[in-house]
Amino acid sequence: MVLSKQKITILIVGVAIVVVAIVRLILSPSAGSIDAVAARTQGPAQARVNIVEFLDFECPACAKGAMEIKEYLTKHPGDIHLQIKYFPLMNMHRHALQVASYAECVSRQGKFWPFFDTLMPLQSQWSPLFSAEAIFDQIAGQAGVDMAKLRACVSSEDVPTTIMNEKSLGISLGVKSTPTYFINNKMVVGYKSLVEELNKYFPQDK
Repeated sequence: MVLSKQKITILIVGVAIVVVAIVRLILSPSAGSIDAVAARTQGPAQARVNIVEFLDFECPACAKGAMEIKEYLTKHPGDIHLQIKYFPLMNMHRHALQVASYAECVSRQGKFWPFFDTLMPLQSQWSPLFSAEAIFDQIAGQAGVDMAKLRACVSSEDVPTTIMNEKSLGISLGVKSTPTYFINNKMVVGYKSLVEELNKYFPQDK
């Protein structure tokens, strides 16, 4: 059977479309994949108050700031967009890198906020421990993560790289200590300064 030039052209175009579709399917994230950065974000992207926080999970002032921001998010859910970034202070805090690794791995399962909201109020309990891995496991389990995937993730080499890349970003922006916030692009350092700055946007909460 001899095909006309028109039919051959249509066939070639059809094959090309199928090939492109297959390549896109292979390269695109799977339906079950999680954007770990997005998982560490709360609030609408167009909120009038945008907060990017660089924190060390073992930093006491970070724990206070977490509770403060949570109250504001509860009262003003449509007005605040919050994103958490890593800034572990390994020279000061024994568990800084390990707990950040847990945070990154639960984020990859879309469970950052259940983990974070339990972890930070309990900071004074796990911070003094020589080993806090059992507590991190317990909190992660309560958050509903797949524990086998979590353990494999925590031991993977790319996790510390992700964490330290975010710290490097913070350093490039002038971050030296935690907590450091960028509130509508203005650098705000420390818990007290956080409260003062948020009160400018929400004076009714003073």
